[in-house]
Amino acid sequence: MSDPLPNSDSKKWPGMRLFHGRKLGPIVVPGIACAFVATLVYYFEHAMPAFHEVVKPVYFVIGVVFVIFTGRAIRSREGKRRGPDRRHGDRRHNKRPD
Repeated sequence: MSDPLPNSDSKKWPGMRLFHGRKLGPIVVPGIACAFVATLVYYFEHAMPAFHEVVKPVYFVIGVVFVIFTGRAIRSREGKRRGPDRRHGDRRHNKRPD
């Protein structure tokens, strides 16, 4: 189960298998995007100090977005989330005679 995905770059970099061969983009991109937006909000707040109380909730929203998207990327993709087989294999053999 811990084998890398067939299209991963683990063959090029055999020692760099993080998160079971998954790509790091979904983990790194939300952090970079949230840092960029937070920097823009900071410069806006620095340029217009009257908005100091208004941007506090914006920082909170940025943090929540970061936690949600990073958590979705790190969350396990196997095991508990899989439900029973939905193909209903037992119905294939119970055909009505016509």
